[in-house]
Amino acid sequence: MTDTTTVAWDAVAPSWERHHAHVDEAKAPVTDALLSALRLAPGDRVLELGAGTGTLARSVAALVGPSGSVVATDASEAMVEAAGRTLAALPNADVALADASRLEAFDAEFDKVVCRMGLMFLDDPLDGVREVHRVLRPGGRMALAVWAGPEHNPWLIAVGMAAMAAGLPFVPPVGPGGPFSLSDAEMLAQLLRDGGFADVAVETIDITFPFADAAEHVALCGSLAPPLAVVLAAASDDQRDAVQAAVAEAMSVYRTDDGLRVPGRALVARGRR
Repeated sequence: MTDTTTVAWDAVAPSWERHHAHVDEAKAPVTDALLSALRLAPGDRVLELGAGTGTLARSVAALVGPSGSVVATDASEAMVEAAGRTLAALPNADVALADASRLEAFDAEFDKVVCRMGLMFLDDPLDGVREVHRVLRPGGRMALAVWAGPEHNPWLIAVGMAAMAAGLPFVPPVGPGGPFSLSDAEMLAQLLRDGGFADVAVETIDITFPFADAAEHVALCGSLAPPLAVVLAAASDDQRDAVQAAVAEAMSVYRTDDGLRVPGRALVARGRR
């Protein structure tokens, strides 16, 4: 990641910490698939990349037990601080500031490596995959999750599209280093093979993001995604109202008696060193 990117994630870290329960609820099927792919065992030493607020690392620490350990890393200093608060009471968990594409601080010392929704933000994800391969012990396993294409993730694109329609200077994040940059399953599998992994497999995981209404949808996505957070913070009241109205109309098809239930889709890939 570039310095500008990490500063942007620093800015939204408080929102991630505040809304982690909501996000974790929606991502639970993805988390379950990652943990299953890792085949964690007591005593495993695990490295997490792009750990965010540390909630996945907390689950990993429980599964590897007191004889195992997990190191939760992130390129954002504010995220590392948040993860430190999440993991403070766990003696087998630690945190570290680290860019997933440059893991010089680590040697081939991990049994498992996991990355939930982080690899796609690297400008060159192959560098990250090669680093994962390097820091794994022979026979070690890795599992990662990325978002499928925008057509499968209306929960993620609705607010950005509404911002554009309201005349806000939002640029869709569709290029390298964006949330959809690894959304092709075949290309993702080949990326792992190019990075040296064997027994590569990719599975599709469908999720549902719950929102009470369009206001919550806009508030959540607009505070967690760095580009949207900047754009919406500078918007006028009329522009923010227009964004909310557009999201309400676009997402009305997903309205239930319990509020909005907006679909999403992830890809979970695994491989063996």
